[in-house]
Amino acid sequence: MSQFLTHNDCNFGYGRGLSYAGHNALKVAMPGQFHTVATHSDRWKQFCLWAKCMGIKEAHEINNHTLRHYAEYLRARLNGEGQSLSVATAQNRLSACNVVLRALRGNGDISIKPAEALQANRHKVRTEAPELSREKLAQVQADLIMKGHDRIAAILGLCRELGLRSKEAALLDCQKALQQYKESGSIDIELGTKGGRGKRTATSPSRAERWVPVTDTALLALTQAAKLQGTTNNLIPAGKRLPDFLAKVRESSGSVLKQYGLKHRHDLRAAYACEQYQRLTGKPAPVIAGDFVVDKSRDLEARQKIAALLGHNRVEVVSAYLGSRKGKGADSSRTRKH
Repeated sequence: MSQFLTHNDCNFGYGRGLSYAGHNALKVAMPGQFHTVATHSDRWKQFCLWAKCMGIKEAHEINNHTLRHYAEYLRARLNGEGQSLSVATAQNRLSACNVVLRALRGNGDISIKPAEALQANRHKVRTEAPELSREKLAQVQADLIMKGHDRIAAILGLCRELGLRSKEAALLDCQKALQQYKESGSIDIELGTKGGRGKRTATSPSRAERWVPVTDTALLALTQAAKLQGTTNNLIPAGKRLPDFLAKVRESSGSVLKQYGLKHRHDLRAAYACEQYQRLTGKPAPVIAGDFVVDKSRDLEARQKIAALLGHNRVEVVSAYLGSRKGKGADSSRTRKH
């Protein structure tokens, strides 16, 4: 039973005030997961501000119609009404409502499918080939190391060689990963993932495993990162919070990447994906070739495997890395950018 339970409280026993109750419910449901609790709490607060304007003060007043109404409000902001939102932000806010309401109620009876409710598509189609050569990245890393950002340089290397997100690279236990490589030739990505892929629970210890093969260049990146890791179990500097460190990664790497002709950290994952496509099909990715050079069934099979390697649950998302499934992936006449 929750330590916050009071008989006269309408927020399922988690305290007075909708925002406060949601935060308390998350702490009970996710003990020790301070960053996750803080992230969902911040998004939940945004819902609570909207709910207050709608006259909703208690959690028991929220139903599926409420969430659909909130989705309509967010969808309007996607279309530029008031302060506009990105699709990712809107979907994250709806997802947080699902998480908090499950924690409050103890069930998933009140929930919503964010992408479906917003009628919006988060992924875009890449029309510009990423830089496959490692020469420019090596220059970026050397520049960062000269400025004292050794760990950030290592994170960029992990993103390029293992297809990791910055958060996944920062949280990766590289020493443990090296041991996994020696045993199986692959490493298991568990922390910092999205959509549950790689995460485990007490009831489902093998849920959505994400094993990534280690090439020679990936082994070098892992080895260098493991040395920087020292006696800790990740690349986050001592005394630093993960959000602060990731902000530093963005701040310090962005301008240096552009200086050497690399537009964004996302391009590193795209380069990894395109290399995997070449490995799986024997042909260049559509965004590099400019059109399809393999049959569509083989293309789909490759995309499914690459989606799993990148930690995505939907195969459509990898178009943001490989180019369109409809051909003409690198057609310069198209203006849409990734």
